[in-house]
Amino acid sequence: MRNAQAATLRSTFGALERTAPALGAQLAERLWFSVGRPPSRAERGRRAGLAEAGVAFTADAAGAPVRGRVFGDAVAPLATLVHGWGGWWQQLGAFVPLLLERGYRVVAFDALAHGDSGAGALGRRSTTVPEMAESYAAVVDRFGAPTLTVAHSMGCVSVAWAQREHGIVPERQVLVAPAATTDGMVDTFATALGIGPAVRAGLVERFVRRVGRPLEDFDLLPLVEAEQAAGRLAPALIVHDRADAVTSADASARLAEAWSGSELLLTDGLGHRRVLRDAGVVAAARRFLDATADRPATRL
Repeated sequence: MRNAQAATLRSTFGALERTAPALGAQLAERLWFSVGRPPSRAERGRRAGLAEAGVAFTADAAGAPVRGRVFGDAVAPLATLVHGWGGWWQQLGAFVPLLLERGYRVVAFDALAHGDSGAGALGRRSTTVPEMAESYAAVVDRFGAPTLTVAHSMGCVSVAWAQREHGIVPERQVLVAPAATTDGMVDTFATALGIGPAVRAGLVERFVRRVGRPLEDFDLLPLVEAEQAAGRLAPALIVHDRADAVTSADASARLAEAWSGSELLLTDGLGHRRVLRDAGVVAAARRFLDATADRPATRL
């Protein structure tokens, strides 16, 4: 979001907080569920910097097309890349060479309403976490259960939601800048746009009506604790940059503390997205995969 646009929205929300908080909540809801417009396909490909383009595929999610690319040997263990809110699969492109080198077949996709995939239930550029999880589940239906999942930001929440709602249990996970607390995400959103308490409360009410679940149902910590109690939790590498202004590194530290078998890597100066392209982060993922290669598979 450009500075001028953000300044206009802050002014608008300030006025609506005082005069029409219900209207402000309606506007906030529309912005909250929006995923924005991605760069062109050519620009996304350029940013990925991959020598191998992979093979295009389409999976079906309740009649809507989920599009992506698959790399590597068809009989190799499966690794799935899951982008975050408003993202696209190429943002995780730095992991593709590593995973191919380690003998995985790599499946990367754009969730519904993102990138090259089709519109979801809310339209072309709007979605929900359950719908992102349904996109992931559609890819799993197409290719089989993943041995490894690498996810970013809100994509980490969609993976946890898919585990809870669709029974998809990867044997290990790499979670980069996870959005561990939805309340914290609302706080970040509200602060960035100058949303006051009345509009914020209305936004939360509208969220519940739209999704059919309370906000806290999408917090990672209780989701992880429930899966851990059920014996369905994979070893995980959790990576977060201390300077991340979008999601909370402190929340990731609490998540790692509660997650048995997890490792935490805190970086400095990489922010929310550059952390995905950092050579040190990719090297840490390599060490994690090598260290956990001989652990027994997670079982239901």
